[in-house]
Amino acid sequence: MRRDLIPIARASRWARALSLDVVLGAAGGGLLAERAAGARMSVAWWLALLATVWVVYATDHLLDARPARGPLLAYRHRFHRLHAREVTWALGVATALAGAAALALPPKVLAFGATLLLGTLVYLASAQGLWLPGLPKEPVAALVYAAGIWGGPLLMGASPSRWAWLAAGLHALAALLNLVAYGVFESGLDLREGSRSLALAHGRQRVRAGVLAAGALGTWLSLAALLAAPHGQHPVFAVLALLVATPPLMLAERRWFVRRERYRIWGDLVFVAGAAPWLALR
Repeated sequence: MRRDLIPIARASRWARALSLDVVLGAAGGGLLAERAAGARMSVAWWLALLATVWVVYATDHLLDARPARGPLLAYRHRFHRLHAREVTWALGVATALAGAAALALPPKVLAFGATLLLGTLVYLASAQGLWLPGLPKEPVAALVYAAGIWGGPLLMGASPSRWAWLAAGLHALAALLNLVAYGVFESGLDLREGSRSLALAHGRQRVRAGVLAAGALGTWLSLAALLAAPHGQHPVFAVLALLVATPPLMLAERRWFVRRERYRIWGDLVFVAGAAPWLALR
């Protein structure tokens, strides 16, 4: 690698370790949800969404990186252990920001968010084996992620149609397949770190085949919806087809995507494509 590119590569790795790429993906998902549901969300909702997404991911990584877990192999976990104090301070600021923004939300959106917060706490406790240790991580994480993004727009949209609900379901499917694909790529690392995943629980090859099949079905459904939905929804389902197709594509081309954790880069940043239908209106 050229020396002048090393600082850029290092900054990119830090950004991924801090889950900033996931936050960008959530922003893309929020814009996609706005377009699909015909909603215009407030600044307070955007602040609450993005701050909360970062808080959840950073908290999960900090818990994974706690000293009691022993040696760490994943860079994001080593990063959080090394910078635990700084990340904890940032967590406090982000949590305060999310809480203050939430107080400005409409009552029905605030009530939904409070309910979702309980689900998030259950997920974090389960992921660390503190409660409901048998709860599958990937489906719960994908459901919480998609619900956090789509709940507000669906509640605030002008009578969201069945197409908006279908789009929300496909977005949740894309998130699920993405997380399951990560588990397939990282099954060896998860085994050595003592983490759990569907790939470890049911076998890497079987889960890989499931992602390929579900991805093909979801892509077909997205393209069928693109043809059948009203014209204004066509860009939404075009993006969803891309999101759902990406995890099986990464597994099909494993040798290329496994290098330098390209699957993480592509898998997270592809969700930024959700901004495309919004940008098309500008």
